[in-house]
Amino acid sequence: MQTSRLTRRESTELTRRRLIDGAIDILRHEGVAAATTGRIASAAGLKQPSFYVHFADRDEILHAAAVEIGQRMIETLQRELSRIDAADARRSIRAAHAAIVDAFLAEPELTRIFLRHRADDGTVLGRAFRRQLDQARGQIVDSVSRHGIAVPRQTAEAYVELMVAAVLGLLEGLLDGRLTDRATSVDAIARVTAAMMHSLSKASSTPSRERRGGK
Repeated sequence: MQTSRLTRRESTELTRRRLIDGAIDILRHEGVAAATTGRIASAAGLKQPSFYVHFADRDEILHAAAVEIGQRMIETLQRELSRIDAADARRSIRAAHAAIVDAFLAEPELTRIFLRHRADDGTVLGRAFRRQLDQARGQIVDSVSRHGIAVPRQTAEAYVELMVAAVLGLLEGLLDGRLTDRATSVDAIARVTAAMMHSLSKASSTPSRERRGGK
């Protein structure tokens, strides 16, 4: 049986994929400092000069790796928060947060890197993570209306900011060992989220003049 040969473009994409996977694997097991161009090339089964055929430097491949890591984590956060059902708030909120915690803690080192760099504009990792997190916040804000909650965008942005910050803070506490009981932690963040959603719903039902302080 004859197999088809890869085109030049397919071969290039495959090699880039191997390099990005190698970079992520090093970040996952050894951290940022260990992710040198030589180590990344070796992890991909390549010689170091081959690395520079596909990436200009270390920053460029770290950016590609950060985009992929951040996208995975942001999609998890966004997907689970968007599944919260106002008609079954208590159960769905806890289930969403349990799924978020489990997914992030399954990749502890990558999550640490994400949390550590997410607000650091001075590194390529930080710039990629921050941009993705900002996009995710905006998408979650857009989803608020789908839960039947009609409030000014600035109000929704404030609540979403609190919700995302609470989730990320909880993950930091669990990873750092300040929090040791995962189930209790999930219960706590679920109650906080439920309270915020209740408050947001209440704001939605308040007449606009009253929200502005009118009479």
